[in-house]
Amino acid sequence: MSKNLTLDIGSSSCKLCLTEKNFNNIEILFYAEKKYANPVRDNLSDEMIEVISNQLKNLIRDFNDVDKEIIDCNISFGGTNVSSVIIESSIENIDKNSIISQDQLNLLSKNNPKINSFTTKKTAHIIPLDYNLDGMIGIRHPLGMHSSKLSVQNLYVNIENDHFEKIIKIISESGLNCNYITSDIISSSLYLLNSDEREIGSLIIDIGASSTSYCISKKGNPVMTGALPVGGSQFSSDLSIAFSTNIDFANQLKFETSCTPENERIAEKVIVKDKDSSKTFEITKRQISQVLKERAVEIFTLIRQDIIEKLGVDNLPERIILCGGGSKLEGMVALARYIFQSKTRLADTKNMKFLGENLPIESMSVISSANYIHDLDFNNQYVYKSGFETSKNQNKLFNREPQKINSISSSIENSVKMLLLSINVNIQKIISSIKNRK
Repeated sequence: MSKNLTLDIGSSSCKLCLTEKNFNNIEILFYAEKKYANPVRDNLSDEMIEVISNQLKNLIRDFNDVDKEIIDCNISFGGTNVSSVIIESSIENIDKNSIISQDQLNLLSKNNPKINSFTTKKTAHIIPLDYNLDGMIGIRHPLGMHSSKLSVQNLYVNIENDHFEKIIKIISESGLNCNYITSDIISSSLYLLNSDEREIGSLIIDIGASSTSYCISKKGNPVMTGALPVGGSQFSSDLSIAFSTNIDFANQLKFETSCTPENERIAEKVIVKDKDSSKTFEITKRQISQVLKERAVEIFTLIRQDIIEKLGVDNLPERIILCGGGSKLEGMVALARYIFQSKTRLADTKNMKFLGENLPIESMSVISSANYIHDLDFNNQYVYKSGFETSKNQNKLFNREPQKINSISSSIENSVKMLLLSINVNIQKIISSIKNRK
């Protein structure tokens, strides 16, 4: 049983969570959230960085009242700065008399030199999908089997370097050490989907303030991720523009109206104050609902098209699970069900509590990331470990050297392993040839 400190820097707030896992249950020892005055975009400006930095320092000050010893934290990334791609890797000329080893599987995944091929990105996850053994496809667990050629399709989940370094610098200057780096949507898909949903093909959609992230899982693993630069704040912005009112009032209207106009009564009206004058005017709730519907339909339609383009129409999900603050809009479940023609539900918060209070659905991202680290098999799974560290006495240091050393060390280690594997294969061939001559 170990404690994990997990940080989630979102577009509307930053969250800090201290958890401890007892058997299969997560106990939340500390949870806090600090909201920004306005949502921040994925492309961080200097002003946005200052806002995040100030709120993070406030979070840490609150946490230090509970625990001053823990300074290592795991970081969760989301939004449009996270992307994924599937790349195939293979090993040939394997001795068929030998069984496939874990070292060979590692060379195809977490020790694969292709990790270093993403020059402008950091690889947060490498997830092996289907293995191929001598043309036999769809193998999930080849360990202990025999094959002369072993290949696999890996899902690489990457974070843009520029965004990564900005966030890590903010965290380092706040006095925390950055430990493991994860993707919000990957950890959420593994935590919020049940085993049946991950098997049959399910899509989790996280509607944040400034962006919407999504991940489709099939045959037990995430197979595709994506993100749109559209989130809950755009719903408020649409209402503000459409009805010439201020953004705060528009935000209020958003949660008082559904995004399914057919469910709103025509006669029900709302008084709106013009943002540029003292004038007021009336609009119907159905008018408000129509604006919300158009934005929601756009989000779900774009996600559906992306899945079709990358995976094909046959891989459209059978289940849809919505999470994030934007999913709380009334009617979102019904619209998602209609667009995808699939069963849809809101994510189950699993009755997570802190100090006796149920945590909101917005907290599920940081909880999912904490659970991911608790359950991580470090021997067989790849997750990025940050090389950035700070000391208690030198909080403002930001040193890139550990990252360079880790990169060089990883490259050398991979090269040596590939060489040893090649030598082993050649030795086996020589031994086999000698036996045949006898």
